[in-house]
Amino acid sequence: MAEIEIIVSKDGVVTVEAKGAVGATCLDLTRAIENALGEVESRECKVEFYESVAEGEQIRQQGG
Repeated sequence: MAEIEIIVSKDGVVTVEAKGAVGATCLDLTRAIENALGEVESRECKVEFYESVAEGEQIRQQGG
């Protein structure tokens, strides 16, 4: 199950992280939040972004 973590630092910098999302679904999950907050200054893609949905499902089924 995918989750979104939102962190606001003391200086007002907002970090949005999709957890448990595979492939570009992380972008779909965070899009509305990013649009509401304004311009995205930077984006870092985790390893899961480069996995296909089928690979992610297989890894989860194996308990990884």
